[in-house]
Amino acid sequence: MKKIVALLAVAGVAGMASADIIISEVVDATLSGGNPKFVELTNTGASDVTFGAGDGIINQSNASNDLIIDTDLTGLTIAAGDSFVIQSSGNDGQLIFESTYGFAADLYTSAFYSNGDDRYILWMGGAVHDIHGDIDTDGTGLAWEYLDGYAFSNPTRITANGGSFVIGDWTHGGVNSLEDPGFDDVVELALILANTTPGTHNFVPAPASLALLGLGGLAIRRRR
Repeated sequence: MKKIVALLAVAGVAGMASADIIISEVVDATLSGGNPKFVELTNTGASDVTFGAGDGIINQSNASNDLIIDTDLTGLTIAAGDSFVIQSSGNDGQLIFESTYGFAADLYTSAFYSNGDDRYILWMGGAVHDIHGDIDTDGTGLAWEYLDGYAFSNPTRITANGGSFVIGDWTHGGVNSLEDPGFDDVVELALILANTTPGTHNFVPAPASLALLGLGGLAIRRRR
């Protein structure tokens, strides 16, 4: 998890938003076994959030419409302002993640994670809380596909979408954005390190959250 290491002045922040957990980054990289392959969650609010019974991540593959929890998050807590990284352990995923970034993910899962055209759903309180991708829809050829690539939530998205995905809320690297045409692992490692930031998510806190944190009119940058 992350700690606050820098404060950036921001002018004209308006409106209010409650504490929330969002999907903040998704990666389907290109090293051995299609790794690193992870989803990152961020608590954009001013209060810690503990997941309840039955909360977790659903990886909705291809055109499937299943709502079966693949990674159980029951009882886990994400502190205010922190991010939480969940990496697939398949195909030596743990080893590759740690050798790539130099630190461990917050959680490893045996679930088979997205190949870039699948949906990540954050399920909380018995309902879809947040989603990357159009629900029940194979993303192949769509604007949100990130096969061999990455996507991250824009800093201004600080509340969950309730299952209504908006492409403009995200930045996508595009298909093959982490792949070298010559399949050189050294080149691909450099692309991964330059474009993915597990454990780091920039966002613009709402004024109510800032007041609780005692930061006034500031935005926060968090990193490891």
